[in-house]
Amino acid sequence: MERLIENALIYGSMVQIDQPHLVERYNQALTAFGLANTKRNAFSVDAMGFSPEIAKDLKDDGYLDPLGVNRRFIIVSPEQADMPVVNISFSSTPDLMRAFYVDNAEAIRNLTLKDVVYGEIEDASYRVDNLDDVLSIKRVKFNLHTHDGLLEKSRRLAALIETFETDADAWQNDELLGEIVELARACGDIRYNQIAPQHTQFDARSFWTRHFDGIYVFHDEDDQVMVVGDPTKVQVDKARRPQDRFIAMSDLKAVLDYLTCTGRVEPLNLNWLSRSNIVDIRFGIFCRLQMSLHNKALDPSAITDVEIGNWVHKNLSRLKKSKVFRQLHELQRVVLNGSRPDTDGFDAEMMLMSLRANPDHDDWLLVNRFLSEFVPYDFLTRFIVNKQAFYRDYETFSDAHREYAVRLITATFFPDKQELWSALFERWRLSDA
Repeated sequence: MERLIENALIYGSMVQIDQPHLVERYNQALTAFGLANTKRNAFSVDAMGFSPEIAKDLKDDGYLDPLGVNRRFIIVSPEQADMPVVNISFSSTPDLMRAFYVDNAEAIRNLTLKDVVYGEIEDASYRVDNLDDVLSIKRVKFNLHTHDGLLEKSRRLAALIETFETDADAWQNDELLGEIVELARACGDIRYNQIAPQHTQFDARSFWTRHFDGIYVFHDEDDQVMVVGDPTKVQVDKARRPQDRFIAMSDLKAVLDYLTCTGRVEPLNLNWLSRSNIVDIRFGIFCRLQMSLHNKALDPSAITDVEIGNWVHKNLSRLKKSKVFRQLHELQRVVLNGSRPDTDGFDAEMMLMSLRANPDHDDWLLVNRFLSEFVPYDFLTRFIVNKQAFYRDYETFSDAHREYAVRLITATFFPDKQELWSALFERWRLSDA
């Protein structure tokens, strides 16, 4: 993990909290959550206020996510809006937090000038004990608090102003007028300076959750739900509703059929395969790892493309026994020839590693994450769209494998993140071919 931290592959983009008044406000929120205060004078936080340093002190990475649902947050600076969210239990959490920041930017800026904002992202479940608890999550609400009561005072002031404007006799109520003046001293003129966030409820539709060893929940039309996961971890025999369905992650054909019929993946896109260079990237990763497995003295990071070519020629008979090699080699020929292949010869596994999400579908980010589950050797794609899987896999890597992963990611992704992201997931749709 230290290698990941040193190379900014985890906890890389965070806000530094080092001003005494901000540290004090953070401690006020910790106290409200029943947690011990920090004695640190400086620490870093992500968009939700999670701090790796505080987690280390508390010996609890889930101190803001105690039950893996109803995620807590602490906002002490509007700068947190541009930070990532780490240690998630639901893939939808970063998007929900980002939407909250965007829709309430002015209110958050005004609140954090004088106070700390903290609370929970509440949904229909208090904990996850069964699949019903997960499927009940369709909409969430940001339950907000401030330590010095600035938010609560602004809400009270807004209610009093509405009473004053609608009640013809309110101007004669000295008690009402006095309270308005007193609250205005604390909150300012809320008619022009928004204090209370106005958008606190958001839809939580399709998502991945780490519960039940990781499941994907896709919401379709007519209130139908498809769950994809390990049936041995989920009690699917206890049907919730007739329209809810389940696919085993290992049933590749059923997975492919579902993604295709719901329009969540685009048809085989040769233009994207060619211009994104995804096939060559995966071929290089696979071969370097295979070479280092057969020769422990080899450093995968130092293996050149020429050396890969020489190794493939020498070991072709053995490599042809590997299904992954045959699939990647076939895709290379498809890209090189530039003509549409006969996909009838592609099995479900081959298709799942050849497709990407339909960029026009609302679930395209989640689907790209989902597709990365079927190319476990491609740690670059998994790092970009499925960090939880990457971090889990990283723990199983050899030291040489870890070093190779870090070097490739930092050399390929970091120089221009947006350019690589666009090439892999956004640009060059079928209409561009």
